[in-house]
Amino acid sequence: MEIEVELVEMARRAGELGPDDPMRPTLRDFADEVAGRCARIGDLYGDWDRNAGDHIRAVMHELPGLMPKPAAKS
Repeated sequence: MEIEVELVEMARRAGELGPDDPMRPTLRDFADEVAGRCARIGDLYGDWDRNAGDHIRAVMHELPGLMPKPAAKS
């Protein structure tokens, strides 16, 4: 699911948007701020070149290059 669609659905469940309301720029900015804070916490977990913060940024900003690489099968 595209992140924008998911954010709109979450905002509707939280009562921040009505059934037909579009995403407000200020609400999207708020979501970016929360995701950024979560990513900074995630930076403390994993390697410095790939960590939980990178994964959060990859999902929230649709940056596939930051997605974690699959674990090698042994």
